[in-house]
Amino acid sequence: MTILSLLPIISLLVCLVFLKVSVARAGGISLAIAFVIALAFFGLPVFGLTIAVGRALTLVLFVSLIVWCALFLYHLVDDFKAIDVINKNIVIFVEDRFVQFLLLAWLFSAFLQGIAGFGVPVLIPGSILAALGFNPMLAVIVCLVANSAPTPFAAIGIPVSALSGVTGLDPGVLGFNVALQLFIPCLILPFFLVMLVGGGIRAVRGVGLITLISGLSFAVPLLLVSRFIGPELPTLLGSVCAIVCVTLASKRFYRDDAHNKRFQIDTVLTGGTVPVSIFQACLPFGLVLVIVTATSLIKPVHDALAGIGFDTVVFAGEGGHTLSFALLLTPGVLILISLIIACLLQKRRFSELLRIAGATVFESRKTAVTIVTIIAMAKVMDYSGMTDAIALMLITVFAAFYPLVAPVIGMIGTFITGSDTTCAILFGSLQAGAARAIGADPAWIASSNLSAAAAGKMISPQSVAIGLRIGGLEGREGEIIRQTLRYALICTGIICFITFGGTLF
Repeated sequence: MTILSLLPIISLLVCLVFLKVSVARAGGISLAIAFVIALAFFGLPVFGLTIAVGRALTLVLFVSLIVWCALFLYHLVDDFKAIDVINKNIVIFVEDRFVQFLLLAWLFSAFLQGIAGFGVPVLIPGSILAALGFNPMLAVIVCLVANSAPTPFAAIGIPVSALSGVTGLDPGVLGFNVALQLFIPCLILPFFLVMLVGGGIRAVRGVGLITLISGLSFAVPLLLVSRFIGPELPTLLGSVCAIVCVTLASKRFYRDDAHNKRFQIDTVLTGGTVPVSIFQACLPFGLVLVIVTATSLIKPVHDALAGIGFDTVVFAGEGGHTLSFALLLTPGVLILISLIIACLLQKRRFSELLRIAGATVFESRKTAVTIVTIIAMAKVMDYSGMTDAIALMLITVFAAFYPLVAPVIGMIGTFITGSDTTCAILFGSLQAGAARAIGADPAWIASSNLSAAAAGKMISPQSVAIGLRIGGLEGREGEIIRQTLRYALICTGIICFITFGGTLF
């Protein structure tokens, strides 16, 4: 039964790794296999199968709305040339090449990850670094390494929300656990990046304190925001806080000596006509921060009402329609509200918005299909008992040491699928079930799947393929993966020990 339970996952891996099938198509094939096994061997009735698919579609609507709204936000500001304005304002304030590098590859990449994800944080910062004079190969490698720790909270917290959806665990608890598990990786990753661009540990000399500040000023807000606000804004707020701290620190602690001068370059992005003001460029993001933060203060009120039976608010409109208050607090709806307000303030044309919205739908169609098939497969496996069979096998093999190896599943899952969200959906229930069987905290173990999935993002062939678009790197995928593999393994090892250690207390 365990072998049968593994067949949908094995088929997904075979299709992606050996047959080079797209994730959407591979998910469809694996879903069909899961259907057959659930009906023929696990005795899942058609009614149960219908319920599983129905639950999957509900979660699909929730996740897909966030995906579409996050991408719509990015395309809207990019069409307004706001990204260019933010780029120019980032690099114009500092002269040191290492600090520019940290701001772009580490922090601006995290900022884009918090907004959109889906390859944007690799492609845009990598292109900017190449324009600033960095070697394109180096630009891709550093962006892949940097595009790791911020990913569990990508696109207004999609991966954490998806993990919560398939496990039924509190998203606030999951997000805080992920921030705890990624705290040390967040501190050491900026040092890895500086050593990469400088050719060794000596490159840290002169910018060591600023490098430490870039890690701390991101990791601490990640913890605080995930604990007191929720999983939607940690990466976004953390990156904004860190950009401000690193910019100020570069003015206070920058050492203008011969070592640093060797790495100074002219900021080629600071010329030209500025299409919009920095205020206009940041307005949509500022509204998202304000609205999501404000609604986080309303959530406890809603939870209290739900606890005494008032989980629905009736709006006195025509026909007496009701609208779930919880629906209004979902990240996707909040982003959409922020976008509407920003467009009104910026006096954008309605026809322009329709064009961008249509282009966003077309671009995200494959992502939507992937989400549908993977979520449906995960739900079918869960309802039929296949997930429990796999969990039992893992517990039998690893016993009490399962928390030490649980993160590796997440790292491998993202390496194969290319997505933290897909990995969370695919293995979330499995990790939580295994944790319950050994008496561990299911939220802690399930979170480790997402934390280590961030490390797998560094070496995912899909992420590498996006980086190759920066130019002139076709056919060098293997070299890029070899360069990033060591950092992925180091981060995964750290998360494994943190996860295991957390189960001892």
